[in-house]
Amino acid sequence: MSTAAYAAPSRREDRGARFRAVAPCSLRRLAWGFLVIAAIGVLGADLYCVSTLSYRLRERTDRQIAQTHHARLEALRAGKGLYPDRDGSASLVTDGRGAVRLATGPPSLLAGLPTSADQLRERDRAGHPLPVAGRAARALVDRLPDGTYLVTARSTGADEATVRTLMGIETATSIPLIAVLALGALWTSRWAFVSLREMSRDARRIAEGSGAPSERIPVLTQPLRELRCAADTYNYLLRRIEEGSVRRRKEENRLCELVDAASHELRTPLTTITGYTQLALIRALDDPRRLDQAMEQVQKETRRLISLVDDMLLLARLGHGGMLEQRPVDLAQLCLQAVPRAQSSGAPRTLRCVVESFPHWVEGDRRWLEQAIDNLLANVLAHTPEDTSAVVRLGLDGERHVIDVIDDGPGIDESVRDRIFEPFFRAASAAPANPRAPRCPGRGLGLSVAAAVITAHGGSIGLEPTERGAWLRVSLPAAGRERVLDAAAPGALP
Repeated sequence: MSTAAYAAPSRREDRGARFRAVAPCSLRRLAWGFLVIAAIGVLGADLYCVSTLSYRLRERTDRQIAQTHHARLEALRAGKGLYPDRDGSASLVTDGRGAVRLATGPPSLLAGLPTSADQLRERDRAGHPLPVAGRAARALVDRLPDGTYLVTARSTGADEATVRTLMGIETATSIPLIAVLALGALWTSRWAFVSLREMSRDARRIAEGSGAPSERIPVLTQPLRELRCAADTYNYLLRRIEEGSVRRRKEENRLCELVDAASHELRTPLTTITGYTQLALIRALDDPRRLDQAMEQVQKETRRLISLVDDMLLLARLGHGGMLEQRPVDLAQLCLQAVPRAQSSGAPRTLRCVVESFPHWVEGDRRWLEQAIDNLLANVLAHTPEDTSAVVRLGLDGERHVIDVIDDGPGIDESVRDRIFEPFFRAASAAPANPRAPRCPGRGLGLSVAAAVITAHGGSIGLEPTERGAWLRVSLPAAGRERVLDAAAPGALP
């Protein structure tokens, strides 16, 4: 066994190992990422609550200190002294050196108030309450006109206790909340990744050909809408791949059939030419009359071979987007000339041409449009009995020119209606002109060449429903008005 044969399973195993390694890693990253985000959110909310409460309590305490301080300041200026403490605040009056002259309030709070001259001057310049160093209190200082200082303070112990209680409550609730969120994220991630892994495993199994060709990933079993959308996308991709594979197989089969039919059609004239050539080489055609007959047959088969090759080259050219000559062409003239040309073949049929609503100008290649119309009439001659009548009707359908080729023959069997425009396809005639003739006349390229030419001119060709016979309809776009006027001018067309 070759090295490549060993390497292929190894690569598949490596891909599977990488997938199994990536999934848990991604799972952990997802869980940890969710945990970090949740922890930041919860801790941020806790910090915001604590800081907001602390700020509001401090603001309330400062407002109470300022109210009490200004009331006692007015009393001192009025010579009434310090009124007794009623709201838990403490006040004292000191001279410029820090000696206490008057004091009121809880002794524990008074003991820690600032009394040095430097501290008093610094706090007097601040103009708002400041925290007391080493104490759970805030104090406001103002200088009186006589040079003394009034210090008013209030305890913040209750406020700090409230903030600590809130912090304890938030800590007791945040830690379990973060743990629950982490477990929920881990469980949800595992739940989602299990379905994703199963879906990927199914897609890989189908891609490797271990499943049925039409197997699809189950959509309704996916727990999340995103996973259902991913499953739908997988199934759409699989359906497109399957359609492309079926289409490719059909094209390959059609190509094989085309090559087989072309080989058979080419072999017949080549065999005839080779046979007469060998007879001439062994001098079996010494009789001049027999030699002339043989050469006529060789010439006939050569023309048939050249015509076959030309049709195949035209089909290949048009199939690859080959450009045809683009000049104004009068469809009425083509149809009127095609009917006598078809009747000149000697078949005793009634062919008529009906042209409605002149003019009928299109842009295209006159030679190949003429060939397409001839092929449509040749199809009628080849596949209908001798007493069949047919009509070629040219008219308008909006801004498009329509050519209808209608006969009252046996018609086209329903089983082959979809294949009559395929190259080398020949449907057996229901009632051939000559009972001894083969039931598959022609080369099977007439309608396919006509369809390719019409399609290359921007038109369409198809079978129309009819009660009797066959009805082929050709639709071509009309030429521009300026091109029609140029074509109608004397000497415009050869």
